[in-house]
Amino acid sequence: MSNSTTAKRTVATVLAASAMVMLGFAPAQADTRSDIRDLAAANLNKQTCSTNSLGGVGFMDSCRMQWAWCADFARWVWGNRNVNTDRLSAAAGSFYLYGQQNGTLHTDASYVPQVGDAVVFNYYGAGRADHVSLVDAVNSNGTIRTINGNFGDSPTTSSVQFATGGGRVGQSVAGQTISAFISPVGVDTVRPTVNRIGVRTNDGVVHVKEGNLYANWVQEHGGMVKSKVDGDMIGVLAADGTLSVKQGNLWETWFTQAGNVKDFSLESSRGRVGIVRTDGTVAVKEGGPQGTWVEEMNNAKEVELSGDYLGVVSNDGTAYVKKGNLWETWTTQLGGVADLEISASSDRIGALRTNGSLTVKDGGLYGTWLEQTSNVKDFDLSGDYIGVVFNDGLASVKQGNLYANWINQMSGAKQIEVDAKAGRIGVLVTDGALNVKEGGPYGTWTAQATNIAEFQLTSY
Repeated sequence: MSNSTTAKRTVATVLAASAMVMLGFAPAQADTRSDIRDLAAANLNKQTCSTNSLGGVGFMDSCRMQWAWCADFARWVWGNRNVNTDRLSAAAGSFYLYGQQNGTLHTDASYVPQVGDAVVFNYYGAGRADHVSLVDAVNSNGTIRTINGNFGDSPTTSSVQFATGGGRVGQSVAGQTISAFISPVGVDTVRPTVNRIGVRTNDGVVHVKEGNLYANWVQEHGGMVKSKVDGDMIGVLAADGTLSVKQGNLWETWFTQAGNVKDFSLESSRGRVGIVRTDGTVAVKEGGPQGTWVEEMNNAKEVELSGDYLGVVSNDGTAYVKKGNLWETWTTQLGGVADLEISASSDRIGALRTNGSLTVKDGGLYGTWLEQTSNVKDFDLSGDYIGVVFNDGLASVKQGNLYANWINQMSGAKQIEVDAKAGRIGVLVTDGALNVKEGGPYGTWTAQATNIAEFQLTSY
């Protein structure tokens, strides 16, 4: 019935319950809940490409994509009724993760659902579930009526329909078991930023830590040749080209994505995974680890994801970028590119050329390139931060507009990562020692780990 995500771990349930107390996020008010119900019901019997009750076509991008659209319907309703839909995607399981992140996840059978709650069915973990619907009515006998997008056998012929069944976690509606109820939160709710650092050691073991710089490492996987973290997603690539991804807390289960992969990228806020296969073909999926692949390009060596931006570097060094849905047309950026970086939060695109010169543009696809510096071997973009490592091993950062001055950070470096949202800068030196600072370019370094081959900084 929908895009999918995990049998619940006790630790995840406990963390979500405690988060609700600590964060204190207030679920939506009664009038918002009734508005959710009324908007959902106004679209009864409509299909993925019908004209919706607000005059648009379908729900989110469901018509164009022709994928299972129960999550698209639910987040379309919430988003049009003064509800915060940050980090919800086309995956039904993204609502479960939303509940964990906002402290409004209800997995206890004693919880009495409310109108406007989301209902996640058959949650498997890692952001995967079979279906999500909205609570339309709570009956005195303990049952509920749900309203469901994509109710039927096929995304193209299914429609918005009611269903009635059990009203508690563990009970069933239309043959599917309720894993959780999730309460919506208002658009003014600001969730505290969660910071992560991911590392891969020289012997291929992947570790991730979450929280402050003194948090403990959690071992994620061994025997890997590449790893990446983005938001609440972690990806690992094995030597045989098998890519596995998890989404959610650090103890979630892995979900195999594809084989014959040589490069990949993650974008957790939209639930995107991008791959370059060994034959140079590029495919991207949206809707979390269980989304559907969309073929994008051939003859590529790098894929880059950030927000709704998608970038590719071809084998001949030409960089292409698109913005929006996965079917948008490509915009050629420039040639002679060795590495491409994109920061959607600041609409910046950066390119390290094969001759070591770095150029960056503001303003997205059609901005004007501005030369930054030369003799660069590594760089990173995040918000208004640019980090570089020069050929002589000097790591330097600038913050602000593209004309800001460089601020030297550390010598003997081989990789730099910047995270503007968290105010973090990380530098990996040639002997494998990783140091990270908070507070921007003038913060104080904190040693993190040794024997490191690569690392990433991320926040969500």
